[in-house]
Amino acid sequence: MEAQINNNETNTLKVHGSLLIAALFYGASYSIAQQIMPRLIAPEPFILLRVWISCAVFWSVHTFLPLEQRKALHIPTAREHRLLLACAVFGVAGNMLLFFKGLAISSPVSAAVIMITTPIFILAFALLFLKEKAEPLKIGGMLMGALGAALLIYSADTLGSAGTRANTVAGNLMVLVNALFFALYLIMVKPLLIRFDTLQLMRWLFLYGSILVAPFGWAELSSIEWHHFNLTDWMSFWFIILGISVGAYWLNAWSLKHTRATVVGSYIYLQPLLAAFFGIFWGEKLHPLQLVFGSLVFAGVFMVGRARK
Repeated sequence: MEAQINNNETNTLKVHGSLLIAALFYGASYSIAQQIMPRLIAPEPFILLRVWISCAVFWSVHTFLPLEQRKALHIPTAREHRLLLACAVFGVAGNMLLFFKGLAISSPVSAAVIMITTPIFILAFALLFLKEKAEPLKIGGMLMGALGAALLIYSADTLGSAGTRANTVAGNLMVLVNALFFALYLIMVKPLLIRFDTLQLMRWLFLYGSILVAPFGWAELSSIEWHHFNLTDWMSFWFIILGISVGAYWLNAWSLKHTRATVVGSYIYLQPLLAAFFGIFWGEKLHPLQLVFGSLVFAGVFMVGRARK
């Protein structure tokens, strides 16, 4: 019994440690990506390289697994392949393209705050498709969060003029749609995690994703002037690819396999705080209204979380 308790405590620590590392990586990625994008590389070819290299890493790691372990892996059925493709659309290709396109013309802090609308979208889908009970606290939280996000988005051009980086309505809208896509991905991928090993799931998601992103970035690959990259630029490039696409994606998927989706989703609340910290470190200036509108989003998500408990 004591061994079982210790084992459960170890697994809990591993899950929370993995989620914390992933949150740190995501929080830093908002500012780090803007160090090279779009100055040195446009969003589309950056995503193409990000997905292709990550796909190669996941498939390469798989080849080094013991033969017995590879033979024991679940072989996807035709129906599961269709679900994998849908997850790749919303969780890899569409998600990344919208986020990077939006981030290139958005403030890191605004983008991070808008991303925490993901739980609100999950609740909206639950109300629409799962017939979850519409309680006043849930509806109030959704409305408050939506109001904060709307104010943050549509005041972007004004708020951006006070800072040092681009912050546009179009950029923040793309980040919002990315949050919607990520919510759909979290809902759809959970059944797959029951039958698939985490590494195997990442292999298939990024394989389908690499096909989906090819038309968007292929033509611009030749225009990248690699000789302009300095050491810091290369470190930023590889951090986004290996730290986020490989590391953070795998850590989130592994954690989702070993705990509830609500626990995984709760760590998204750290991203705006971490993004603000890293943004200020890299020269971002916060507008007071960003804090006010962001507080509305936080309050709305908090209300939604309390109602669902």
